[in-house]
Amino acid sequence: MNRQERRRQKKLAVAADRPTAQTRARLAAGVRAFREGRYAEAEEAFAKVLAERPREAEALHLLGLIEYRTGRLGQAADHLVAASMVDGDDPAIHANLAAVLNLCGRGAEAEAAARHVLELRPDNAEAYNNLAVALELQDRLDEAEACGKRAVELDPAHLEAHINLGNLYFRKGALAEAADLYRRAAEIDPANPMAPGNLGVVLRRLGDLAAAEDSCRRAIALKSDYPEGYNALGNVLMARGDIVGALDSFRAALVHREGYLEARANLAGALFKSGDLEKAEEAYRDTVTRFDRFAGAWSGLGTVLLAKGDTAGAEQAFLMAVEAHQGLGDAWVNLAAAGALTEEHEGQLAELLETAPENDQTAQLLFALGAAKDRRGDHAGAFDAFAKGNVLRRRLLEGAGQGFDADRLDTWVDAIVGTVDAAMLEKSEGWGDPSHVPVFVVGMPRSGTTLVEQIISSHREGAGAGELDALSHLLPDYPDGVADLGAGRAAALAGNYLNRLTAGRDAAHIVDKTPFNIFLLGLAQMLLPGVRIVHCLRDAKDTALSCFFTNFAQGLAWSTDLSDIARMQAAQDRVMAHWRGVLDLPIHEVRYEDLIADQEGQSRALIDFLGLDWDPDCLDFHKSGQAVLTASNWQVRKPLYKNAVGRAKAYAAFMG
Repeated sequence: MNRQERRRQKKLAVAADRPTAQTRARLAAGVRAFREGRYAEAEEAFAKVLAERPREAEALHLLGLIEYRTGRLGQAADHLVAASMVDGDDPAIHANLAAVLNLCGRGAEAEAAARHVLELRPDNAEAYNNLAVALELQDRLDEAEACGKRAVELDPAHLEAHINLGNLYFRKGALAEAADLYRRAAEIDPANPMAPGNLGVVLRRLGDLAAAEDSCRRAIALKSDYPEGYNALGNVLMARGDIVGALDSFRAALVHREGYLEARANLAGALFKSGDLEKAEEAYRDTVTRFDRFAGAWSGLGTVLLAKGDTAGAEQAFLMAVEAHQGLGDAWVNLAAAGALTEEHEGQLAELLETAPENDQTAQLLFALGAAKDRRGDHAGAFDAFAKGNVLRRRLLEGAGQGFDADRLDTWVDAIVGTVDAAMLEKSEGWGDPSHVPVFVVGMPRSGTTLVEQIISSHREGAGAGELDALSHLLPDYPDGVADLGAGRAAALAGNYLNRLTAGRDAAHIVDKTPFNIFLLGLAQMLLPGVRIVHCLRDAKDTALSCFFTNFAQGLAWSTDLSDIARMQAAQDRVMAHWRGVLDLPIHEVRYEDLIADQEGQSRALIDFLGLDWDPDCLDFHKSGQAVLTASNWQVRKPLYKNAVGRAKAYAAFMG
């Protein structure tokens, strides 16, 4: 072929690649509709363009942005990848691709896209910002911090770079530094709601819930349709115990962004906390259907399925979670509790821990590693992992203002013993509501409280409310305020409590197994003179070890140190001795070791104490399907086993 013929063929190829007039018109109409926010119309136009020209970069790019803005992240990523393969020289395409891939959790691919932008524009602050997020997703936090700082340096007015660097510091546990960056972001753009919204998140972690709520509400005041603000507010309200308010906030977030997956997952979590397990499962399944790489949603689904007794489904969900995000600690903890971790998994955990940051997820990885080593008899390795996890957990809790002061606990117990005495209880005789519905199961965590609740709730006339933690909220300054109670106020508080206890439950006896109600039994008699008390006891060393080996979701900073655990045990023993001397309430003791040795005899005695006829289903509590929302969820999904009795003997050399 001569030169003239080659030129002719090239002209023909260029002419053949030109879009038709109709296609150009459709593309222009789609671009105009996109800019005006008419996404459905724009999407329809781009689909027609791509039917004729599958490699039309602008249509692919904008279609990906529409899918991103409407919550279809997987499809958005696919179209942006396709656009980037057609046009390698447009920084905007690759920058948007990096941002969406970050949202999809595809950190390595996002890193490549961001680095390509930097090849095209070496001093592009947005590219450094996206690169920082991508590196953070890969747990390369030092590199991420350097890129985040570079983004802020290149553009000191870059709002999102300040926000994202603040997010990174938040993850690293540097809460004060995160708060400073969010406040700087608020100075950059006082009208932007992102900074006060994220500041509310930090303040929640610092334990200043009132200020956190104010900050979140300020964000919403700046932008009434700001979904992130409603999501952050929902989390604060959850922390304050306002589940109804939290549900409303998460739903508001979804009204303003239907595809907001984090809010959808948080809504599922709030539904779970409210006890509506069916709707919680539905919401989590909807979330992972929309985006199957959402590790947190898979882990949440596993928690719900476990609470419902579906251990096989729960295990599969947790496996999906760690497949989506290897550093997700709570999923690893649950897999370890299920006995699903192999020595290969242990190696994977050890490798993850080599570069893991100091945060709560890393603490959970250490607890998972400890549980795996404990299961295969490596006691030294297990104790070392648990000890390291507790040191980190304690540091994080203290940094968030949730540390433990043993002397303060003892002073509080002194006040209880000195205030709620026989004279006070005699004065309150006839107060409150004499309902026989409530049953309090109290004692140290890990002493068998969940097991006892499951036995009672397996009875045809029993039900469980879990760790309701409602009594402590009636008099927040307890024992202050007890002396000011009268018959009318006591009746009102009793009604408040019973409404919480019976919400969605109908049974002759409903169990509230909040372990630390043990400190409130005097108040219980004043408000609920018909309540029955079941006190759970277990070998002190076995209990202490089990607490030390558990990463409690509620915090419980005292459980991070064996000497503090002993102080908590001593405080419970002291207050229980006081109650036995002054209370008129019926109290039944259940010793864990006796229950293991004689399940039927001890179960019959328990049911008889409640005044109920015997129900054989109480022996099959693990098949009951009752929801379990505590750290004992795996244990009560199988028949009683004996290997937890005397467990501390194997660790005697380490316990001191």
